[in-house]
Amino acid sequence: MKFIRLLILGLVLLGSVSGCATRPTNPEDLAVYQQNNDPLEPMNRAIFRFNNVADEYVMAPAVKGYRSVLPETARECVGNFFSNLKQPLYFINAVLQGDFKSAATITGRFALNTVFGFFGVVDTASANEVPVIRRDFGQTLAVWGIKNSGPYLMLPLLGPSTVRDTAGLVVDAFADPVDWVLYDQSPWLAYGRGVVDGFLGLERAHDLMDDMKKNSTDYYATMRSMYQQNRKKEIAVLRGEKEEMKAEYDFDFPDDEDEE
Repeated sequence: MKFIRLLILGLVLLGSVSGCATRPTNPEDLAVYQQNNDPLEPMNRAIFRFNNVADEYVMAPAVKGYRSVLPETARECVGNFFSNLKQPLYFINAVLQGDFKSAATITGRFALNTVFGFFGVVDTASANEVPVIRRDFGQTLAVWGIKNSGPYLMLPLLGPSTVRDTAGLVVDAFADPVDWVLYDQSPWLAYGRGVVDGFLGLERAHDLMDDMKKNSTDYYATMRSMYQQNRKKEIAVLRGEKEEMKAEYDFDFPDDEDEE
């Protein structure tokens, strides 16, 4: 999965050379253009169409099959297990962000679920009202002072992002201590974890995405807007710029848990 993510990043950067939208000269159109922060829109829409085709012919049938084989309770246990494996990476980013209180909470959640939740299969921490806190390196870059997220990006298979968040995604892929442990045992364990992790995130987001697709006049623009709004609020909270607000949609696809 690390190689795949680097390949995707390379393709996106290569495509950006010829995928830029024409910058409008009309003041009103220019204001909309700047608000969208999507100068690579032609390329992004092409990738978005590819993702939709992949979803229709690969992911949707896979999700349907997965749900038909495993009941909801079993799917929840699988999701809990893989979510628990992300806690060490969240801890690292919380420390890098200087948020030691959150780092301690993440440690407590991981310990409770690992020891008393059968390695995370049962979410014992939530049952004991330990909040869920997610931290990634894209957020870390923002906390470190990189306020400009860069242009909006639609990544093949991985979905909406920005230049800053894509860089964070690559760093997280290499810095995840669980992946290092699995890779030391067998590279395929790490790759397999990445594939399953991605699938579980898409499975959880499938119904939401399907609803957005049916009810949006421009599905691409709706997803772009919702992602940007969610991420902007998330970063603002971490930087202490505004009170925490619940985003209308949660676009942290790999993990369906709510933030603190």
